[in-house]
Amino acid sequence: MLRTLLTRFILAAGLIAWTASAAPTPNAPELPSPEERLNRLARLWGQVKYRHPSLAYKSIDWDAALMTALPRVEAAKDRAAYAAAVQDMLETLNDPATRILRPDERQENTPADPSRTREPRRWEGKDVLVVNMGVMQPTAPLREELSRAKAVILDLRARGLDPRASESMRQALGEVLPLLLTQELQVPGPRAVYHSGYRPQTISSSGGFATSFLSSTGERISPQAPGKALPLLFLLDDQSSVDARVLTMKAQGLAQLVTEGRLDDGSSVQRTRVDLGAGLTAVVRLSELGVPLRADAVLPKRSRSGKDEALLKALELARKPVRGKAPKVREADLPPGRWQADLAYADMPYPDKPHRLLALFRMWNIIEFFYPYKHLMDQDWDKALSTFLPRFSKAKDAAEYALAVAEMSTWLKDGHTTLHGHPELEQRGIAGVLAPFETMELEGKAVVTRVWDEAAAPGLAPGQIIETYEGKPLAERMEALKPYVTASTPAHLRHRLLARALSGAEGSQATVGVRDAAGQRKQVRFTRSLQSLQKPPTGDAWRMLGNGVGYVDLTRLRPTDVATLFEKMKSTKALVFDMRGYPNGTAWVLAPYLNARKAPYGAIIERNIVSSEELGGRYKYFQPLPQADVTPYVGRTVMLIDERTISQAEYTGLFLEAANNTTFIGTPSAGADGDVTNMVLPGGIALLFSGDDVRHVDGRQLQRVGLKPQVFVRPSLASVQKGQDEVLERALKYLVSKGVGAKVTGGTPR
Repeated sequence: MLRTLLTRFILAAGLIAWTASAAPTPNAPELPSPEERLNRLARLWGQVKYRHPSLAYKSIDWDAALMTALPRVEAAKDRAAYAAAVQDMLETLNDPATRILRPDERQENTPADPSRTREPRRWEGKDVLVVNMGVMQPTAPLREELSRAKAVILDLRARGLDPRASESMRQALGEVLPLLLTQELQVPGPRAVYHSGYRPQTISSSGGFATSFLSSTGERISPQAPGKALPLLFLLDDQSSVDARVLTMKAQGLAQLVTEGRLDDGSSVQRTRVDLGAGLTAVVRLSELGVPLRADAVLPKRSRSGKDEALLKALELARKPVRGKAPKVREADLPPGRWQADLAYADMPYPDKPHRLLALFRMWNIIEFFYPYKHLMDQDWDKALSTFLPRFSKAKDAAEYALAVAEMSTWLKDGHTTLHGHPELEQRGIAGVLAPFETMELEGKAVVTRVWDEAAAPGLAPGQIIETYEGKPLAERMEALKPYVTASTPAHLRHRLLARALSGAEGSQATVGVRDAAGQRKQVRFTRSLQSLQKPPTGDAWRMLGNGVGYVDLTRLRPTDVATLFEKMKSTKALVFDMRGYPNGTAWVLAPYLNARKAPYGAIIERNIVSSEELGGRYKYFQPLPQADVTPYVGRTVMLIDERTISQAEYTGLFLEAANNTTFIGTPSAGADGDVTNMVLPGGIALLFSGDDVRHVDGRQLQRVGLKPQVFVRPSLASVQKGQDEVLERALKYLVSKGVGAKVTGGTPR
C-alpha cells in the first residue's frame, strides 16, 4: 500500500511540475487540433496495449482508461489540460516509468557540462577513489589505484554528456565491475512481452499465433578483485541509464546508490517514446526486471554553479562504517503471463462514442502491429486513423457504425477479411450465412454452378442465370456492397460480392429471379442455413478418365483416403487434381506421394513479431514438405484452379508446385493465403484477417497475385449450361500435348 501511495505521489508531483512548465510562452508549440490529439492518443494507447509488460499479467482495464481519457483529451483547451488527461490514463498502469516526460528530462536539450569530462579518476581525501565512468578507463592504472583505495565511487551521472554516453558507460562498467567483485555476481535478465503474430480472440487457428514473455538469461560476472571487498557507491542522476548489474549489487548489499534528481526503474529497462504534439512526449515501458531500484540517498538536482551535494553525500556514505551486514533485497518473482481476450461489448450494437473510438483505436493498432500484408495495401494505413476518425466519432446509429468498420476493413485488400456478429452487417449481406448454392461470374452474368442443398433452394439448377434479388437487379445489390467487401484480386472481389449479395442471417429467406438456357424465367425462394453448407458433397473423390489419366476432386478427398487413392492410381500416367474449391487438409498427406524430386520445403512463411526489441520485425521460416515412407508417384500432375481456390487450397498448390512442379490450369487463384486470426470490436463485431505472409518456396509473392496458371482457360456460359467442364477438357488436351492420351469417359466429374 505504501509503495502504491508513493508511486502516485511521484507521478502527481511530476505532473504538477510539468503543468507549471506548460505556461504559455512566445515560442510554445501549438496545441494540436482535437482530431490530431485523438490520433496521437490512439498510437500511445496501442504502444501500451501491445508492448507494456503489465498488461500481460495484471488486471488493468486499459479499455476503461482510454474511454475515460477520450472526452478530456478532445476537450482540452491548453497543453496542461491535454497533458493531465493523458497522464491520468497512464497512471492506471501504476508505473512511474510510463509517463509524460517533463521538458527538463529531454537529454537532447541539455547543454554540455564541461566539468563532467575532465579527468577519468580522482582521489577524495587520499582514500576514496572517484571514477568518472563518462571517460574511458584503461584497466591497468585503475587496477593499481584500486589496490590503494579504501572506498570507491563510480560516477554514472549522464546529465550534460552526449546522449550516447550511457552506452559507453555501460561498456566501461563491464570492464570495471569485475575488478571490484570478491564474489560471483549473477545478474538477472529483463523480460518483455513477445507476440508471434496476433493471437486470435474467439477462434482456433492452426497458425500457432501466441503471446508470451521473452526472458533474457542475464549474465554471470566472475570476481577479479585482488583483496577484500571495498565499500562501493554508484552515483546516478535523472539522465542515467541504470544498469541491471548496478541494481543487483545494491539488492545483494554489495553497493549503495546515491541519486541526483528523480530516478525510477524505467532507467533500467527498455522504453519507447511517443510524440503527443504540443511539446509533449510520453515514454512507455517495454520490459521489466525483478530487481527494484531503491536509492540510499536522493539529492536535489544541482545547479550548474552549485555544490556537488550528491558527491558529498556519496563521500559521507563511503566513509561511514556499516554496522553489520547490509540488508539484502530478494529478487522479485515476476508473475507468469496471463492472456486475456479483448471484450467485444456485444450488448451494445450501437456503442457510445468512447466505445466507437475504442473500436477504431483497437482495429488500427492491431493491423498496424500485426497484419503481415500491410506493405501490399493500396492505401497508406497510417492515414486510416485520420480518415475514419470522423466516421466512427459521428456515426449516428448502429448501421453507420457497423458500416464504418466494414469500410475500414476493405483497406486490407485481403480475401480472408470477413466480418461477423453484427445484425446490421448480416441484414446487408456483409456478414451472415451464404446461400445454399454456389455462383460464379461468367461473361458478366451471375451463373449457378452448384447447389449445395436442393431442398433449401427448390427449383434452382446449375447453368441458371440469377438476374434479380427480391425483385431488384442483382447488380444493384452487388454495387451497394462494393464499399464494404474486400478481396485480394479483382476477380476474387467480384466472386465475393456475388456471394455476399446472396448472404443473410441464419434462417432467413430471399427470392431470386433466374433465367435458364432456353430463356425461361422464374422466381426461386431459398433458405439460408449453416446446415445446408455443411452437407457432405456427393460423388466419388476420384475416378479414372481413361487412357491412363486419373481425376481427383480435392474438395471431396479426405486425408484417410490418400493412401487408397495412390494405390488405385499407381498405374496411371497422369493425375488431374481439381482444386476449384476448398480442401480437407490433404496437402500434408499428398505431398510425400508426389515429392519424387525430394524437395525439402514447400513454402516460405513470414509473420510479424512485436516485442521490446521488434516493432515491424518479421519471423521467417521455410515450411518443410512432410516426409513419409511411401513410393512417390512419378506421373504428370496438373491442378485446376480459379478464384474459388483460396487459402489452404493455394497452400496445397504451393506444396504440389514444390514437390513435383505440378502444372496449374484455369484462371488465377484468390491470392489470399496465411493462417487466419481474428479481432473483436465493440458491438460484438469479429473481424477475420490473414495472420501470416505465405510465399512460394522461391520467395515469390502469392498474396494479391494468386497461383498463376501456366495454361489459361475460363469456362464459357454456354459450356456450363450444357453441363460441360471446359477447364477439365483443356487440362486433358494439355496432357495429350505432353504425350499422355486422355479422354473423358462416363460423363464429366462435375
